[in-house]
Amino acid sequence: MEGFLSISHDEVKKAILKSQHCQRNWDLSQEVPQKDIDLFVSAVSQCPSKQNISFYKAHFITNRDIIEKIHNKTDGFIISFEDGTSTTNPQVLANLLVVFESKNVELSDEKDVYRNQQTWDFKNSPDKSDEVSQCFQRDQNMAVGIAAGYLNLSASLMGYATGCCACFDGEGIQQLLGLSNQPLLMMGIGHRDLSKSRLAHHTESAFMFPTKSKQKIEVQHIV
Repeated sequence: MEGFLSISHDEVKKAILKSQHCQRNWDLSQEVPQKDIDLFVSAVSQCPSKQNISFYKAHFITNRDIIEKIHNKTDGFIISFEDGTSTTNPQVLANLLVVFESKNVELSDEKDVYRNQQTWDFKNSPDKSDEVSQCFQRDQNMAVGIAAGYLNLSASLMGYATGCCACFDGEGIQQLLGLSNQPLLMMGIGHRDLSKSRLAHHTESAFMFPTKSKQKIEVQHIV
């Protein structure tokens, strides 16, 4: 018995490896069906987070005008370290763009939902210590990372290409989208442009993004 998967181990492994690659250009003649978007919403809203706290908001954007305006605020990929020449991050130009926004921690007054004494202090103490604040910052970063991982792999399993972006004008995008807080991470999801290398810039196809091999992750089995 190999397990409970309805797809093969090889298919899952292929999707994992595919999800590692950042797609830089897109076929915008196609759309992402609403049923697929609904599944992606489940991926980011039902994945694990510390004590099931909602550390972030997720914005699903298909409006091309807004996506292109966001793209204009991603100029930060350094082409030359000598003179600082840079270009934009076109992975955000995908058919669907998901923006993870930082969210202020909201805790119930019910003691049983508190993670520990630090959680109670965060809610009830007038002075937030650096230790408590750093703890929640860590948990927020972890929660967004897990959500992005779920979203990325779900999309890959469904045949979509993806690309994450953390290099952007946070204040500018916050103002553009009317967010309460700054964005933490963005992910483009969509259909690959099969006529191009995935490394070719979407709007400046002459430019090819570099690719880097995955550094080895050490794994130990303890039995």
